[in-house]
Amino acid sequence: MLIKIITLNIAHGRGMDGIVDIDRQAELVNRYKPDIVFLQEIDMYTKRAGERNQIREFSKKVYLPYCSMESNITLEDGYYGDGIISRFPISFSVNYLMPLTDLNHEQRGILCNRISMGTAKINLFSVHLSTYKDERILACKELNRIINKIDKNEIIIMGGDFNIGVTRLGKGRYTFTPEEEYEEYKLLGKNLLRIQNEEDTWFSKLGQGCIDTIFYSKNIQLLKYETIDLEGKSDHSAIYAEFNI
Repeated sequence: MLIKIITLNIAHGRGMDGIVDIDRQAELVNRYKPDIVFLQEIDMYTKRAGERNQIREFSKKVYLPYCSMESNITLEDGYYGDGIISRFPISFSVNYLMPLTDLNHEQRGILCNRISMGTAKINLFSVHLSTYKDERILACKELNRIINKIDKNEIIIMGGDFNIGVTRLGKGRYTFTPEEEYEEYKLLGKNLLRIQNEEDTWFSKLGQGCIDTIFYSKNIQLLKYETIDLEGKSDHSAIYAEFNI
């Protein structure tokens, strides 16, 4: 069975031109007719997003009937976090809050959904890791603990913005430093495989780099993958992958 996956940091719908418009982001995603969409930096009822329920609206725009969102922080009288949109019913959903090394840092979470595709049980993880390396490493160790509790016969697909190589310099200021091998990916590689995308996926005046990707369990087959140019409709590119389940 074929399953098509997209992961995208939508930056609450904000494009490089400063316009907030999830409709144009969803239009690009819909060209690929995915079965599963992982979303990061998605808003619900915030003022900056026009008090809209972005996860439900995005779900309708890409014609996928099931969706889940969990809030990591409250923001502007609304919520901010990660989402998953699915062609298949979601039987279970949980949000794991990730460790912080400083209570002043932004709280991050890992959204996990479970779906069934035929007889296959699939665990989906939408990931948005910290801009601090020590917190990313702690999060990856926590992810491994979660993964190790999943039945070995079940499938795992994890997509998101891993912020690998990113360092926060201050409010709204970041830098990207490429490395030959990232400790965070090495940790996750104990349990999962990763698509080998290398094109830059994050773009800003402060830096750019390849920080978005997809991991998957060894009991499925990767058929193809592609970096999708969002044409400036987000400060991230999307990642597309097809798997044989």
